Amino acid sequence: MGTVQWLMIPVSRFKYLFLSLLVILLGVVGLIGGRAYFLAKHPGEILALTSTERSIPASAALTPSAPNPPMPAGSGVFDQIAAEVSGVYEQAAPTVVRLRATDGAEQLAGTGFFIDGQGTILTAYAVVGQADTVSVEVNGRNFPAKVVGRDPRSGVAVLKIQATQTPHLAFGEGMRLRPASAVVSVAFPYDLKAEPTFGFVAGFDVKYLTRFFATTHLRANLPIKPGQIGGPLLDSQGKVVGVLMLEIDEGKACYALPIEAAAKVAGDIQKYGEPRHGWMGVGVMPDRSRPERGAPVFVDRLYKGTPAEKSGLKMGDEVISIGGRSVGEPSDVLDAAFFSEVGGKVPVKVKRDGKEQIFTITVSVRPDSSRIVEPAPLFPNPSGGPANQGMPVKASR
Repeated sequence: MGTVQWLMIPVSRFKYLFLSLLVILLGVVGLIGGRAYFLAKHPGEILALTSTERSIPASAALTPSAPNPPMPAGSGVFDQIAAEVSGVYEQAAPTVVRLRATDGAEQLAGTGFFIDGQGTILTAYAVVGQADTVSVEVNGRNFPAKVVGRDPRSGVAVLKIQATQTPHLAFGEGMRLRPASAVVSVAFPYDLKAEPTFGFVAGFDVKYLTRFFATTHLRANLPIKPGQIGGPLLDSQGKVVGVLMLEIDEGKACYALPIEAAAKVAGDIQKYGEPRHGWMGVGVMPDRSRPERGAPVFVDRLYKGTPAEKSGLKMGDEVISIGGRSVGEPSDVLDAAFFSEVGGKVPVKVKRDGKEQIFTITVSVRPDSSRIVEPAPLFPNPSGGPANQGMPVKASR
């Protein structure tokens, strides 16, 4: 009677909720009971249905299939590139140092790297300027460095700290690289730790906009930041192939002096205490009707009293080779002069009146080496204007 009376209460919301839950519960119990009864009466049919639902053979539960082997680590192209760059970085990082100097009122900064086990450092002139002393940061410790020599013309500077068994980079062959050769830089951006940057060789130039280089420079599609000038450019073997000299295109690319040229200047500085640039005194020009590389290059002018004039060369001679190096464009003559040794005798093969002849030029010291790079300020600029850190971008005018 009590139960009937409760069900007949007309205004209870709880009554309807209770009834709904009761109906659902009875339905679930009915389904479970019905399935159990069917299994007991038709076991074979249910086994077949279960196998179909699972979409795998019934025996798979007894003999599970072997899982797919995992993808080998580093099998992707990007993984392989990352591994190569990481290897070059780990090898080079201990040899790379941060440099700071004061040139007059300007605070300069940049990167350098050891080139022997006796504490000798190679960097860019723009990082050092005319500073008397330079501070070198190695693994968080600061050391005073002596400026062994500097060369504004090529943009090279050589420093030395009192240390032995310094880790150093091996030299590669920057002039043998080709467009699309992969390169890596390891240098200090701003006040951060040294970082790797990956890119490709884009070309080789002796001129950028209105600026002329002392010799052929390597152009790389490799972004650099303030503070990274003077750092090493490395090949895939971790050998240094160039020294970072100039950022272009708002830091999206750069120029590097090939290590062969930097080593030549550094060798002069270490041997003579100063750079010794050779001078031949010959001007050349290509055949304007054949602009492609390999077109004839002719003697365009001979400066009075120069080694070239004294050798017997004449204007209009077609230059075939200098010092055994084939000449296919004017930059070949520029490079031959840059790498010549003062006092050395350089054979020059030319074609005159259809006949090949050889003349010998005795190389003299280049007069009046011009300053073609300027120091790179750190910050702030004492004059109040903006200043970059280790970014030599100005050509002399």
